[in-house]
Amino acid sequence: MKQKNDNNIIKKACIPLKNLVEVKDQSKFTIEDDCIIEKKAFQNCSFISDTAESSEFTQTIFNKCTFDNVHLISSLLKNIRFNNCSAVNTNFERSKLMRTEFNTSKLLGISFEASVGTDITFSKCNCQFGDFRETKFKKTIFDNCILREADFQNADLRGVTFSNCDLREAQFSFAILAGTNFCNSKIEGIKIQPESLRGAIVDYNQAAYLGTRLLGLQIL
Repeated sequence: MKQKNDNNIIKKACIPLKNLVEVKDQSKFTIEDDCIIEKKAFQNCSFISDTAESSEFTQTIFNKCTFDNVHLISSLLKNIRFNNCSAVNTNFERSKLMRTEFNTSKLLGISFEASVGTDITFSKCNCQFGDFRETKFKKTIFDNCILREADFQNADLRGVTFSNCDLREAQFSFAILAGTNFCNSKIEGIKIQPESLRGAIVDYNQAAYLGTRLLGLQIL
């Protein structure tokens, strides 16, 4: 099941740092339908919305911002960086992400259900209970993330890399995992069908665990 994967060269967010307008310490920044936010640098701001649809965020940085319980349906995130943010139970359902970075952020229960994207990085984020059902993420890496009990059912994860992640009890039923790299991640209790693992990339210890658990093999 292990093979070389050259498909995950991630393009970083392209943000014109010198041209960003700074917005600091603003509370209850309201996001509405068709809202367009571009070329901003938010610092210590909190955002609210009822259910905003078709919002666009481009070439923007969010530092230590809060998006808890915000619903941003069918949004566009392009060249965006989230640093040390909180997005607990935030809903990005049916959104499109391009060159988007989540760094050291609290993303408990975040939902990307039915979203698509490419060149996405999650680094040192807590995504426990995250909803990634039916996502189609290309050239995406989860690096040192907590993804315990996250839901990837029916997701197209071809070429996605999970590096040093905690995937215990995560749900991967009916996911497409050809070229998905799980090496060095914790996968105990993972929920998956043996046929879904065709083409997945795992290390020796993971192969032994999956073989004994899913196929009843005896590893000597």
